[in-house]
Amino acid sequence: MRLSKPRLLFVTALLVLLAVLAYGFAAQNTVNASYAGDGSGVVQGYTVNASFTLNSSDPSLVDRVTLTLNQSATEVHLALGLDTSTPPDGTADTTSSWVNCSNTSGNTWSCDVTGLSDRTVEDIVSVRVVATQ
Repeated sequence: MRLSKPRLLFVTALLVLLAVLAYGFAAQNTVNASYAGDGSGVVQGYTVNASFTLNSSDPSLVDRVTLTLNQSATEVHLALGLDTSTPPDGTADTTSSWVNCSNTSGNTWSCDVTGLSDRTVEDIVSVRVVATQ
């Protein structure tokens, strides 16, 4: 089947128009200047001193852990390693939920652990601290 000349011109014009529009949309893409990279650097750990504040009504419970870091930090979190075995064997067999700590001054951070379900002095065998500068 042959197309008549007017139909052939119409189909050709339509194809050219679609090609121009497709090119026009593709040509509008712009990419802003940006940076990307890969590298390495030394990551050093903190030296942390921890002290515990006991509950005034029940001194078998810890209410607060105060951390003093040897360097400044912008964010500090704490988790308690707990020995819940019977009898206790001195090793952490579970870890508490993470607690957000707040900066009280300089390199000193306060971590309120009153919301943890297990915070007994007997069960706490370790403190895990995550800090970033």
